[in-house]
Amino acid sequence: MMASCISNCVCLFGWNPAGNNTTNHKPPPNYHNLHLPFPSSLLNKTFLNGKELKCCYKASIDGFSATSFHECVDFKGPCVIVGYTDNSFKFGGFSPEGFRSTDDYYETFDAFLFYWPDEQKHDDPIVLPKVGGSGAALFDYARGGPQFGADGLLIGPPLAPVMGGFAGPDTNSGVGDLRQAKSRLGLSYAKRADGKESLFGDESKACLEDVLVFCSPQIASLY
Repeated sequence: MMASCISNCVCLFGWNPAGNNTTNHKPPPNYHNLHLPFPSSLLNKTFLNGKELKCCYKASIDGFSATSFHECVDFKGPCVIVGYTDNSFKFGGFSPEGFRSTDDYYETFDAFLFYWPDEQKHDDPIVLPKVGGSGAALFDYARGGPQFGADGLLIGPPLAPVMGGFAGPDTNSGVGDLRQAKSRLGLSYAKRADGKESLFGDESKACLEDVLVFCSPQIASLY
């Protein structure tokens, strides 16, 4: 009888007396071998300062759907997002919270956006800090890509409204496409240095050719 009970415990809970967990094995993350497309000094005042960074998501390889984004990026810790538009404009953002598909938002002053006014000059990016208080700095929708503020930068926003904290039984419904991005600055993140109210300059929307996400494998291993 006792042996039967122990066997049932092993079967139901993935535990055995030797201490080996048979149910919590997860495949190691796949990282793309890419050079950092931004200077390390960009992260001097962040949790990622001094840490090795690797690319955990490359949309042109892993897929542009928000589902693919979260499969690669969730539970990796703080991360840097870098996007490229179809006219070679480069921009990005830093999320100190990372992503977990919570359908919730986070308060922080540590998130920021950035862009390169002229990539050909190889200048450092211009940073746009959080403004208007720390509230609603980051949104983490399971059916959407990165979102900074309610309107600061949305990459692949959900195609259907997310009600409350539950995305509904069909998580593939209304999944965002990370080829699409839009931006309005001034309310949640500072305006550009030239006074323009969109990260993309004169246009509020942009079509993206690629989106990269860089994280710390050391931090990701703790999840």
